[in-house]
Amino acid sequence: MPAEQDRKNSTTQGAFRFWTPPEGRVVLAGAERQPIPLPRIPLPLHPSALADGDPADDAIGCGIYDYLRQFPDCTHNRLYAELLRDAFSHYIADLAATIVMLDHKEVDAPYVQRKVSSLKILSLLDPDNVGLQLHLGLSYLDLGLMFSELRCCRGHLLSAMKHLQRVATCRPDDAPALNALGQVDYLFGDYPAAARRWRRAAGILGEGEAANSLLSKAAAIEGSELPDHPLVDELETIGEAMALQAAGEVRQALVLLERLEEQGRVVIEFPSAQFYFLLGVCRQACGETAGAFDAYERALALDPAFHQAEAARESILSGGER
Repeated sequence: MPAEQDRKNSTTQGAFRFWTPPEGRVVLAGAERQPIPLPRIPLPLHPSALADGDPADDAIGCGIYDYLRQFPDCTHNRLYAELLRDAFSHYIADLAATIVMLDHKEVDAPYVQRKVSSLKILSLLDPDNVGLQLHLGLSYLDLGLMFSELRCCRGHLLSAMKHLQRVATCRPDDAPALNALGQVDYLFGDYPAAARRWRRAAGILGEGEAANSLLSKAAAIEGSELPDHPLVDELETIGEAMALQAAGEVRQALVLLERLEEQGRVVIEFPSAQFYFLLGVCRQACGETAGAFDAYERALALDPAFHQAEAARESILSGGER
């Protein structure tokens, strides 16, 4: 059987195996059981789907859906998305529901990554949808500024810029896109561009608190001495310190964090309880108990519900160390 031969010759990638449908293979879609021809390209399937040779229709849809969510930029991604739309439309509905759900709750980085993947799949089916491009740009910007993602923030911000610039090309007067592009410009150190975008967005918004906030940010840039390096460098340094601490290189991590605290810019512009908690952990590991206690106090001042910082501070108090 051709399908059996393809199964034996399929390439393994993680939890998936690739199977090329034989000529004429179809799946039956919808209540009318409409036959949808399968493209003759390698389709990602869970290995169990190939246990009996020719995979069932449902197994084909499940494999493509799970693979595309993990690798939305993969080869054949558009064909995979179109097959889901045409033959397994309930998965497309699931993507839309996922986005709506995640938009209405506070989530951490893995969930934002999941939202980004869902948006990218939908944009494969509707590449000219400006709303999807805006949503992608804003999601990448959010992701790039999450503490756990700071080591990768430059890449996330570049992705945000790419999608937001598409919006600005199609809708030059889109205030949310201009505001977000201004934030990206600012983080990358293009301060004149940031000020221009914020003033333009403010003009579109007209009077009001949002417009005044943008004008204040633009004025602050234009009326002050500008830093000699972009803020994204300092955000990446925090990410580097996190990686060093996780690898047991605590002293090196502490050197980076204390340098950032002394310079002051990133802790003023992006006050983060997680930064001070990490600083406290590194200080405590290096025997600097008093400094660790101070860092935990600063973390709790920014986030009184930060239970890890509270527990770390109380462990110092209970040990009689300060």
